Amino acid sequence: MSVTHAAPESVPERSEPADGPPLMDHAYDGIREYDNPLPGWWSLIFIVTIVFAVIYGVYFHVGHWAKTPDDKYQAQLADWTEKKTIRDQAEAARVDEAGLARNALDVKLVEHGAKVFAQKCVGCHKEDGRGEIGPNLTDRFQMHGATRMDIYRTIRGGVPSTAMIAWGDQLAADELLDVAAFVITLRGKNVPGKAPQGQAVGDFGP
Repeated sequence: MSVTHAAPESVPERSEPADGPPLMDHAYDGIREYDNPLPGWWSLIFIVTIVFAVIYGVYFHVGHWAKTPDDKYQAQLADWTEKKTIRDQAEAARVDEAGLARNALDVKLVEHGAKVFAQKCVGCHKEDGRGEIGPNLTDRFQMHGATRMDIYRTIRGGVPSTAMIAWGDQLAADELLDVAAFVITLRGKNVPGKAPQGQAVGDFGP
């Protein structure tokens, strides 16, 4: 028995659309693409962004005609550091051993210092100064220096690589002085607590 095969029907070519964008010449798997360009407003925005990027790069990073946010931050940091240095020098000029000794005899200053101590320092030194994370402040030992000024400097500048932060960055000048006055009054109370640390320094002089 012979089998006859019908000839495949020819696929008629698709003609150009009567209206709308024309078809492009190339085709993929029988699929043709409309020649439909991007809207003019979209192309304009794209071109503007490229031009802006070039101008921005030249203006900020090549010509350095304006300051970047990082430049502004560095300038502000330098200004703050300079002012802090001036303030530190002014404070150091009016704080001395004799002044701290007088402050420690002033009941009002000591009471104010005790309140600030209760707010900021009890986590490390406990409310009575007997020490926990930080040293016992009531014995006759001192880890950093031996004088009242050393206590003030430790409170103000902190101790790097320890839990003792620089309170000079967070407390006002009078608060620093009053806390130092309170801590000075703790010397020699010998409240049972953390074992002595540092060097034996005895009582403060007159």
